[in-house]
Amino acid sequence: MQYINLATIFTFSAALVYLLASLLLFFRRKDGERSRVILSCIIMFSVISYTTRFINLINGEVPQLIVSVPMLVVAIFMVISYIMYPIEVISPGWLNFRRILKLYSPCLFILVTYKISLWADIKYTPYNTLLDMVSHIGNFDVLFRFTLAFLIFMPILFIFFIPYTRRYNNTDYVWIRKYVFTLSLNTLAYILVLTFENPIIRSLYYYVSVGCSLYIAYMELFVRLIRKPVVTETVIQKEEEPSAPCTESFTKVKNTILIDRLNAYMENTFAWRDPDLSLNTLAQALCTNRTTLNQVIQDNGYESYTAYINHLRIKDFLNQIKAKQPVNFQDAFFDAGYRSRATALRNFRLITGMTPSEYFQKDQQ
Repeated sequence: MQYINLATIFTFSAALVYLLASLLLFFRRKDGERSRVILSCIIMFSVISYTTRFINLINGEVPQLIVSVPMLVVAIFMVISYIMYPIEVISPGWLNFRRILKLYSPCLFILVTYKISLWADIKYTPYNTLLDMVSHIGNFDVLFRFTLAFLIFMPILFIFFIPYTRRYNNTDYVWIRKYVFTLSLNTLAYILVLTFENPIIRSLYYYVSVGCSLYIAYMELFVRLIRKPVVTETVIQKEEEPSAPCTESFTKVKNTILIDRLNAYMENTFAWRDPDLSLNTLAQALCTNRTTLNQVIQDNGYESYTAYINHLRIKDFLNQIKAKQPVNFQDAFFDAGYRSRATALRNFRLITGMTPSEYFQKDQQ
């Protein structure tokens, strides 16, 4: 009885936490960006699952874990759903109705196979754990379920084969590895629940599941940046563009002309908003070399290329806040080209001598 009461409380709390996370992601979505909407819908699946479980508990039904084909299909369905989110992050716009159907087609194929086996009068003996089935591995119903348990991990590997686009610069491989690790941890915890009939493992799984989902939501809201496409081509007046490929004489152009070209390039392209912008990339865009460009930047009062870019980003951040474009400091820092909030705050303090809150409080006085 005490276990049921604790399970009821936890199930209700989990459903509430998932609901709040889903709503927060949905209301923090941005125009033209579907990743948060997709993740919000995925987490809403968990809300429905925990709500159903909560209703069953308050009606006095004791939950029984039985390794069945429908339960394993639901698990595969959820894992596939969770890889739709990184697909949209890594390759925005790649997902369409036809490709979504292809992603979910294994679930349909499994259900059809299951229905055919039932029609063929194959009996599915109920087992509580995978360990209980090991001694019956030669039976079709057991082998089929073991195969499905193995397939739960397979969709995770698909993340590494997603066609990567740099159109939005929405993420990097560090974020991808963190997401894969989190999803793998959640999946592994679920496999342990299927393997061992232990109330402690089952309780720990619920904590791991909720924790992983919240961490994914946290990474989406506060770690991963969402930005509009960055213009990477130089939009400078025609009379300023070289009519021929870079030549040796052009690379030796006077510093005053080069800094004018640099300023014009930055003003027209907002290139500092690209978190992957490098000195090499910038030098190539201006048809010069990194040594010359770095020297020109230093001659114009900046310690280094990094200091120059950080000044532009902090200036952009201040302009955005004063224009009240983003809803908070976090979004403004990301829009200005920072990947990390900690890095942005460190550079802001280095340049202004204070935190953003202190700066704007002083500005209002």
